[in-house]
Amino acid sequence: MELELVLSPAAASRLPHLKLLAPLKQGRARNRPVRIVWHDSPDAALAADGLALAERREGWQLERMYPGRDLWPPATPAPVLREARDRASLGDDALPETLVPTASFAGRALGLSLLVENEAMELTLLSGTIRGVVDEHQAARLLISGPARETVRLALILADELPLSVPRASLAGEAISVARGIVPAPRRIGAPAVPDGVSVADAFAHLAGHLTDVILHWAPIAAAGEGGPEPVHQMRVGVRRLRSVLSVFRSATACPTIAEAAAGLKALGAVLGPARDWDVFTAGIGARVATAFPEERAMVRLMEAAERHRRQGYADLRRFIDDPAFRLLGIRLAALSAARLWEQEIDDAERTVLATPLTDFAVAALNRRLKRMVAPGNDIAHMEPEALHIIRLRAKRLRYAAEFFAPLFPGKATRRFTRRLSQLQEELGLLNDGTVAAGLLAQLPGGGAERAFAIGLVRGFVAAASNTARKEIVEVWRDFRKQEPFWT
Repeated sequence: MELELVLSPAAASRLPHLKLLAPLKQGRARNRPVRIVWHDSPDAALAADGLALAERREGWQLERMYPGRDLWPPATPAPVLREARDRASLGDDALPETLVPTASFAGRALGLSLLVENEAMELTLLSGTIRGVVDEHQAARLLISGPARETVRLALILADELPLSVPRASLAGEAISVARGIVPAPRRIGAPAVPDGVSVADAFAHLAGHLTDVILHWAPIAAAGEGGPEPVHQMRVGVRRLRSVLSVFRSATACPTIAEAAAGLKALGAVLGPARDWDVFTAGIGARVATAFPEERAMVRLMEAAERHRRQGYADLRRFIDDPAFRLLGIRLAALSAARLWEQEIDDAERTVLATPLTDFAVAALNRRLKRMVAPGNDIAHMEPEALHIIRLRAKRLRYAAEFFAPLFPGKATRRFTRRLSQLQEELGLLNDGTVAAGLLAQLPGGGAERAFAIGLVRGFVAAASNTARKEIVEVWRDFRKQEPFWT
């Protein structure tokens, strides 16, 4: 297999001299010049279709720039759709009529042959300058090829020594964004869904790869505190969805590789939680109470304290994302779909589950989640907030699973089910916001009578809102219970 990782250009020169590589090297390093020119139509038709046309010394390649319907895992080279010695041989049907150069890369490729645990491996370090009409910058990519397990292991060892991480865009995507003076588009965004006609194993790999892309896209934006609360929110949702994928497919993939990824996601979720919770409080319940009492100094000071906690949450998140451990987590997550080491680690019972038709697997998974969720029965009006919170979590897990498998069951029933489930989750979430707010207020230090007064105002608001939310929850719950599952 082959992994493609991005390396800080400033650190690229250190790679060949790492002590850990010295005993592994086989023969002398190979060094050759590299020049790539990317072409597109004047109106960027290829880029609009997520494609890139690269001219190299060896010939021409039409490649993916962003994932389409194909299963293109993160941290792997762009899929080549067509290649030929000359442009004309690619076929006129694949290219716009008029082509112009849009971006270029000029640099060198350093090749190293290694022997790792008696396995032959190759490192190729590509470093140089990307140039466009409006800008240029330095870039470096490292390609590691060899047996899957050794490739992932070496990537993790090198990433512990150097600022090596999963690319957020292909080299072509990076180059064309430089040429246009824009930020590269995300490889994938939003909720994933299984493609048509795939196996259980391929479905898991696709969902894991999609959500890895989502998490890694939002991570630097969230760490920088840009774009308000949305980046942290989307990153947290991506983490929760990926943890749900690991849970949905546990019966087919439970093994040490998955357990290690799950532990990393849990740690990331724990540091995202405070930043998101304080975002919700300061922009939601806290802001509404402060607006209702604009002259109340106690509320002003309470909101100032809340804002300090929100900033601390972001500072903790930034430290987590800037730490080398996060880069290692990114590689481990990408490897779930790129290397699929879990296929080598699972037992015979799990292989039997992997052999199940995907629709049958989906039906069983959805039935399990629905059964747990509706276990409380029709009457939930008098349930304590903690019990309603459990229903909310189960509703969320069911919704994520329903989103994953929705393409297997197209039709109005699927859309109606997920819409009502989302509505239920939203109503339960409004009630839970009050519970979370109470927990956050308990973290605020001291403040005496003034602080107690402000907290009382917030709790009074929460109590009033909770009564309204409970009525809505009961109604939405009954409507949801009446409908048939879309997968039956």
